[in-house]
Amino acid sequence: MLAAADKARVCAASNADLHGAVFRAHGLNRQRNPLLWWSESPAPPYYSNVTTLDPDAIEAQHQAVKQLSSALDGPFAVKDGFCRLDLASLGFKLLFRASWTWANPSRAAAGAHSRMPFGWERIRDPDALRAWEDAWAEDNPRDRRVFPPAILDNPDIAFFGCASAGGFDAGCIVNRSPGAVGPSNVFANGVGAATAYQDATRVAAIYADDLPLVGYEHGDALHAARVAGFEPVGGLCVWLRHSERAA
Repeated sequence: MLAAADKARVCAASNADLHGAVFRAHGLNRQRNPLLWWSESPAPPYYSNVTTLDPDAIEAQHQAVKQLSSALDGPFAVKDGFCRLDLASLGFKLLFRASWTWANPSRAAAGAHSRMPFGWERIRDPDALRAWEDAWAEDNPRDRRVFPPAILDNPDIAFFGCASAGGFDAGCIVNRSPGAVGPSNVFANGVGAATAYQDATRVAAIYADDLPLVGYEHGDALHAARVAGFEPVGGLCVWLRHSERAA
């Protein structure tokens, strides 16, 4: 059985895979080594330019963020996957703290062999993806598209939603990594948040083929995740640089 610290590493790696898929769909550069994932391209809304992968590589990660601060003109975010960095000296402010979450499919929601929740379906075409994103964006305003149609061609990324006459009442993304499956971007418009999270967890469990389910949440969403069968396994921090360049 993995220790919590090892589970947090798996969570961070899975989240970096999702970052890579979104940047790839936009045609943006991205790089990765055992210590961190990063991109020198301006990030899509709600995505970081750096996410750390090793809790002990503090000096190397701090130096990488410093170098990226010189390369990028505008604001950008850093996801410190283990709450180990202090980036205030580089002009960053702490945006929020959250918890990595972990669940075994057999214990999450109704289990890995559940049927798809009523009304839920996989998004497979650009028009449906646009409707899904419009529904997700009710709680996540953005100035441009976050999920371009090209992301539907990635076999490791799946969008799911609960369809309604007006679009989608709830939805999530499920990304598959070698060691885990990550439900994320869970939203609920026409149903309760707890119900939507449990349904999204059931969807991910079906898709997981007995791999662990991982993600990160904070606030009310973290409570919903715990009700759905997830446990916190470590903390993460997101830092944001508002200034054009670090001093």
